[in-house]
Amino acid sequence: MLAAIGLSFTSTAQSLDSPPRPGSAKIFLLGEIHDNAHGHRLRLERVMQWVGQGHQPVVLMEQFDRENQAVLDLALSRCQDVDCVLAKAATPGWEWHFYKPFVQLALDKKVKLLAANLSHVDVRKVMKDGFSAVFSPQAIDTYKLHQIPLPLLSAQNKAIQEGHCNMLPAQAIGPMVQGQIARDVWMASVVNGVTNQMVVLIAGNGHVRKDAGVYQWLSPDKQGLTQVHGVVERADTNDANWFDHVVTVPEVEREDPCRVFTQKPGKK
Repeated sequence: MLAAIGLSFTSTAQSLDSPPRPGSAKIFLLGEIHDNAHGHRLRLERVMQWVGQGHQPVVLMEQFDRENQAVLDLALSRCQDVDCVLAKAATPGWEWHFYKPFVQLALDKKVKLLAANLSHVDVRKVMKDGFSAVFSPQAIDTYKLHQIPLPLLSAQNKAIQEGHCNMLPAQAIGPMVQGQIARDVWMASVVNGVTNQMVVLIAGNGHVRKDAGVYQWLSPDKQGLTQVHGVVERADTNDANWFDHVVTVPEVEREDPCRVFTQKPGKK
């Protein structure tokens, strides 16, 4: 089962404040630094703790695109192992060894998996033609995408700029902000659609930020049930505004992400 995947669940994960009571509905937005194994392990241990307490959460994953939900469901019903499921339904580009345990939990019928992300194709449509390229008029009205709050836009603008080392041309930022918001709105719509069950969203820290991410697009009643958890390598003065709970994990070695912006053409 899960142990065969090669991850240990016995290390000292930090326990969550106000753990859910059996039978109560709670929503947990669990962030990640995509390439940090320490954070992935701690998050997995939290979910395993809940499962061990008898919960069967609905797990929403950024790593699966929404149009693959039917394929994912079929693979989970027919496949005997995780690799089979991923061969049929996985979105390329993710480091899937971090996420295999959640797929295994779905095969074991201990969680239900929902594809929570917009595809790159859909995001490009939004960036080019606006929210109406992907969302229905009803959804645009429901989420008030014609009147996005200025603080949220400002926070997303800043995040996009800093996430690209302040090297983006000005005209590229607006469309990218729209694309990020579109992903957040879709993830929130999936959360909003789940009733009377524990919900766990597995997504990057940027998507779970309280000031600008999925939380902002949840219905008021869902917001009241939600805890937001961030995983960081370095403490930030903004952490208290972005997350309800923060776990600091050891840094991992990685290439300077800004290097791609400073290289000469032809030397990627």
